[in-house]
Amino acid sequence: MKKLTTFFLLLSLLTGFFLLPQNVSAEEGGFSITIQKYKLTEGVTLSDAVPEDGTKAEQVTDINGNQLDPLAGISYEIVRVSPMEGTSEFRPVEGVDAFSTTITTDAQGVAHVGNLTAGTYRVSEQPTDTLRNVMEPVTFELPLPQRTGEALSEVYLYPKSSIQVLPKSGGTEDPDGTPSKGTTTAAGNEANKRLPQTSGTLGTMQPLYLILVLILIMGAIGGYFMQSKKHHF
Repeated sequence: MKKLTTFFLLLSLLTGFFLLPQNVSAEEGGFSITIQKYKLTEGVTLSDAVPEDGTKAEQVTDINGNQLDPLAGISYEIVRVSPMEGTSEFRPVEGVDAFSTTITTDAQGVAHVGNLTAGTYRVSEQPTDTLRNVMEPVTFELPLPQRTGEALSEVYLYPKSSIQVLPKSGGTEDPDGTPSKGTTTAAGNEANKRLPQTSGTLGTMQPLYLILVLILIMGAIGGYFMQSKKHHF
């Protein structure tokens, strides 16, 4: 009986050791999303150096190395979502874990939301007369796993949607030389390229690994007690 009590006590301690840090991290809400929006006319594209993996860019320019003007007043809806069983779609989380907010870029073109808990989030650019088109909604996990290094607790997004430009009467270009709304160019198509969609299942394997570790530990401890019991008799 004493050995059995010791076994369950040790099991409880191990379970708490593996699971407590994850729960505390989620409750602290140490995750955030930052959006940097620039004024991109059709025919102007961000440089290839702009990261698309959620990391922060040291400097953002167009493909020719020119500085870009920030764009204020663009809103983004951020919703916590969960995968729909049997499909690749996501739906908003309901109940006590639900989260939804709308943030708007300031004079520097920046919109930020913090104190987010771990989970899957969808960011959707809201339509406005200022934008010619909106970016495709982006769904990703917080923290955001990386191919190398630690997962990101703060994710940076750089939407590539272009702005509306009023066409010059009777012409194909606007006064500043950029193509009008009805003009299509290869560079314009590049500007409209969607941000990469990250899988909603990223980062969700950790609980499975914890369960497997616990099973292995329980098996090892059980085997030890069975051997001790065998030698006793």
